[in-house]
Amino acid sequence: MRPITRDVLTREIIGWHQQGIIDRPLLETLLPRYETQGRFLAALLKWLGLFAIFQLGLAVLAFIAMMAKSAGVAAVLLSGVGGGLWYFGVRMATDSRQRHPFTGSVLVTASLAAAFGTLVLLHVAAGGEDEGRVISILLLLTGALAALTAYRYHLRWPLLLALLLFFHGVGAWHAYGGHGAYFADIQDERLMALIALAVIVLGLWHERQLESGPLRRCTGFGALYLIFGLLYLNLSLWFLTLFGKPLDWVLIFTGAGIAQIIAGARLHDARFTGFGIVFLAIDLYTRFFEHFWDRLSAGMFFLLAGALAMIFGFLCERWSRLSPEPHP
Repeated sequence: MRPITRDVLTREIIGWHQQGIIDRPLLETLLPRYETQGRFLAALLKWLGLFAIFQLGLAVLAFIAMMAKSAGVAAVLLSGVGGGLWYFGVRMATDSRQRHPFTGSVLVTASLAAAFGTLVLLHVAAGGEDEGRVISILLLLTGALAALTAYRYHLRWPLLLALLLFFHGVGAWHAYGGHGAYFADIQDERLMALIALAVIVLGLWHERQLESGPLRRCTGFGALYLIFGLLYLNLSLWFLTLFGKPLDWVLIFTGAGIAQIIAGARLHDARFTGFGIVFLAIDLYTRFFEHFWDRLSAGMFFLLAGALAMIFGFLCERWSRLSPEPHP
């Protein structure tokens, strides 16, 4: 069997399980028949090779730009590299024989990242100010370009980048703070939660209506909308409960986690159930930390936290076994 056929069958089987069409035992029976042996290692080697080539190319461009001492020269060089990556990436990803679809998608995504870098360098070369607002606009512009590329050539990787850039453009940030510490922030959690909820609705509509009709070649796009929407909705609600925020937001966050578990059970969709269980557990752990970290010793605190996590996991497993099996 051709590798591309194995990949298609593997994705379809996983999708059937996520939609509740087949149960877990049937998934575990079918998946080993079609899953390519050594897929993870092959994908890892591809990523490492592409990353190495891309980083070496950027190092050469950075050296030339430093020698020229001009952001404009760097922008021109990076735009040329990005254009070449986009051209060859689209050709490889849309090849009718599908000889290198993965590599093509990665090259297209890298070219879009280069487009963002080019816009930033042009802004620097023009002597622009107010970088915070301009960077957000450039993120949204690059995201729009990535989304257009994704829908024009039916590629999921550019859409993933588009959604990431969109959510960062509307106010989600993260950074490395040094000494092993990372920081995450959302500028307006309430607005982000509403936007994420709208993205979830869009994802469901896209997956259940558009992908079975006019956009059937865009299979999997709705799943990306849904996953990003669930992620940023839960993150926004979680951030609203931190640092002594009102009890109302704690109740809303807890209710949202329970509602996602119920929605996943009703829709037979493991994505809702998974996000609901994970963030409900995060919610409970956060409340436990807030109320008992200063009252208990570190050993007793982690002992109780581990015991509660085991009990919670046992109850979830028992509940999943007692719940009725979904009918195909």
